[in-house]
Amino acid sequence: MRAAALHPPQATEAEARQFHIDYNAGVGLDPKFWREAALDFRRGAIRRRIALALTSPVGFGERVFSFWADHFTTTPKSYQAMPLQVSLTDEAIRPHVAGRFVDMLKAVTLHPMMLIYLDQNLSVGDHSVYAAGRADSGLNENLGRELLELHTVGLDGPYDQNDVRETANLLAGLIYRTGQGTIYDVRRAEPGTETILGVDYPEDSVAEIHRLLDNLAAHPATALHLARKLAVHFVADTPPQSLIDRMAEAYLDSAGDLTAMYEVLTGSIVNRSPVPQKLRQPLEWIIACLRALGVSGGDVAALPADLFNRVIVDSLGAMGQPFDQCAGPDGWPEHEDEWLAPNLIAARLVWARSAPEQILAALGRQLPDPASVIARHFPRPCGPMVTWSPRAETVQFGVASVLCAPEFLRR
Repeated sequence: MRAAALHPPQATEAEARQFHIDYNAGVGLDPKFWREAALDFRRGAIRRRIALALTSPVGFGERVFSFWADHFTTTPKSYQAMPLQVSLTDEAIRPHVAGRFVDMLKAVTLHPMMLIYLDQNLSVGDHSVYAAGRADSGLNENLGRELLELHTVGLDGPYDQNDVRETANLLAGLIYRTGQGTIYDVRRAEPGTETILGVDYPEDSVAEIHRLLDNLAAHPATALHLARKLAVHFVADTPPQSLIDRMAEAYLDSAGDLTAMYEVLTGSIVNRSPVPQKLRQPLEWIIACLRALGVSGGDVAALPADLFNRVIVDSLGAMGQPFDQCAGPDGWPEHEDEWLAPNLIAARLVWARSAPEQILAALGRQLPDPASVIARHFPRPCGPMVTWSPRAETVQFGVASVLCAPEFLRR
């Protein structure tokens, strides 16, 4: 588990900010070159995510990392922001997946990518020094709303619209500057005391923002919200409330130690029914397919760029999960109905029939016999789609039958 937190970043914040500067300076001269350079950061992030998942001796750590990357969803709105997205997941999320939630929360909330994504640079206190004489300036509630609704106490949490606005007022002053990163401009801050969930915050400072994040991370509603999201993602679309309560209790008893929640969670996974319940989302399913085919992390790193982009990057989009391109800040949907649309299932079938052979051919290997895949990855009794796959007309169709079987689509 802790190994997932130790991988060095693909792109540091300083490197991402320098790319932002270089992009702005060079894109007018050669727009195609700079846009491809930006896209290479995203493609590299996908390749790295898959390679690490296949290399990890305990796949749970990388799945937890992907969970938190989705919990704190951001989507680049411009090419020059793409490296910052990579920095956010690698520097603000990964180091904290086996630590305390509050540390991750602070790192993400103050990261330039989150500020850009939620338009924090547009947020100015209505009565601030900066707003004086600027009729077009005003408060932007995006960061304050998502901090409460999505990242901490949750949509059902004990907050109201006034708490959202007061949170936005306290956060006003946080901005991103390309050459400096995240800074606090007190001229943009709303003067006076903000009251959020019954707690007063009288100062205009980064320290006061940190105090807010401390309090939100320690709130019982945050414990329940995080526990529920983890249980829904890892156990079932409708997990037992008793499991959620035990995970939340472990979180609060340990002062927000995420590993305490994971221990309760993994204990429930070990003891649950052997029948797969949770539908794998496209990225997780592709990783499971590659593992079943005997593809290693090193193999993924060695795949030609054009093949990788076609059979992995483009295919994720066809399956409804284009990498780091969620439609909104609430992340990818968890309930399986969202992933079972006919066109999305058809995209998986097309992939299973063609991509394995292309990938293995590029690595100088042939498709494995379906029976060997079954023996390695199906320790329990299987349904007819798996049982009959070794008798398929071709090895290609036999392997596709295994990868698209209900038992393999779920975990």
